[in-house]
Amino acid sequence: MARARKKRSRGEGEEEEGCCVGTLDTCVGYQFCCPARWLTILPLLVLRPPAATAGKGADPAAPRPAGRTASALYEAVRRYRVKVSPTRPACCPYTPSCSTYAVKALHRHGALRGGRLVLGRLLRCRPGAARRRGFQDPVPG
Repeated sequence: MARARKKRSRGEGEEEEGCCVGTLDTCVGYQFCCPARWLTILPLLVLRPPAATAGKGADPAAPRPAGRTASALYEAVRRYRVKVSPTRPACCPYTPSCSTYAVKALHRHGALRGGRLVLGRLLRCRPGAARRRGFQDPVPG
C-alpha cells in the first residue's frame, strides 16, 4: 500500500521555495553575457562529446594548442564560438572579445597559465572594469 505524504502546514504568506531560488541573482543585469553563465557553460562544453560540425576548420584567432588539456579547453571555447555565440548579441566590452582572448591565451600559454588568464578575464568582464582599462585587454606575451 502506498502511503500518502503529509504536508507540513505553513503560515499565511509563506510559500515553498525551490532549490534554485536566488542562485542567479548575480546575473540580473547581464542577461546575455554574464560571466557566471560562462563559468557554468564551460565545464559542460568540455565534458560533452564533440559535435560532428564543431571543430571543423581552424579558428582564425589562433591554431589549436599542442597539449592535451589545453586542446580540450580550446575545443570547448571553439564549440562556444561556433554554436552559442552566433545565437546571442555581441556584448563583450573588451577588445579582443573574451572568446578570442581565451583561444589566444590557451595557444600561447597552455592549459595551466592560459586557463588562469581566461578565468581572470571572465571574472573582470563587465563594463566598469573594461572602462578602467580603456576597453583594451590583450593577452600578455
